[in-house]
Amino acid sequence: MANDPTGTASSTDASGAGRPRSRGVETTRRILGAARRLFTESGFAGASMGAVAREAGVSKGLLHYHFDSKDHLFVETQQAFFRELHRRFSERADRGDGGVVSALEALDAAWEAIRDLHGGAAFVVETLALSNHDSALGRRVADFYDESTDLLEDAISQIFASELDQLAVPPERMAVLIRILSEGLVVELARARSAEELKRVDQAYKDFRGLFGRFVLGGSLPVEEDDLAGPMALPW
Repeated sequence: MANDPTGTASSTDASGAGRPRSRGVETTRRILGAARRLFTESGFAGASMGAVAREAGVSKGLLHYHFDSKDHLFVETQQAFFRELHRRFSERADRGDGGVVSALEALDAAWEAIRDLHGGAAFVVETLALSNHDSALGRRVADFYDESTDLLEDAISQIFASELDQLAVPPERMAVLIRILSEGLVVELARARSAEELKRVDQAYKDFRGLFGRFVLGGSLPVEEDDLAGPMALPW
């Protein structure tokens, strides 16, 4: 067994790979939960690593053991959301709760998470720009994109397992479309400076949701009248 700075022993599985025990996993979850709350409340600039450590109830040294920088922590906070989203909808699919309604619930959960990060949206945009020049950050962002897209693709494949041949586009392309939409909404949130501008971003999501519900399976789901009332509102 090997010990990490958490004071938690690591076990070794049959492949020889180190595997932290549950206390280390719980510590990481607590840190990510604290970081998400602070990024949401204070934005990226206002959420220091020290504040995250205090919120999570861990030492700053332990925080840096798990996450070597604030941008690393921010990216992992977002990735944790996609992993949790995938887990929840895998469970729904296992229970037989698939189809368009479950897909829309997944989209709504993703939008809520994006919308809650309004305070950190500008940093997301800045991080994407800096990742083109910072090789380490660029690799992190690239890994984030790859894993997020893979998780979305797998979730879509599970939710529509009995209707894959009816999808307007295959799961791998739908996952990319949803990820691109998420990025676009983050950019618009970063630009929004008033309640009215935020309202227009909300409407853009609502319009997308209505189009998705109507066309993902060739019109299988009735769409409420106000989902597509009037021309689509673009948030710029």
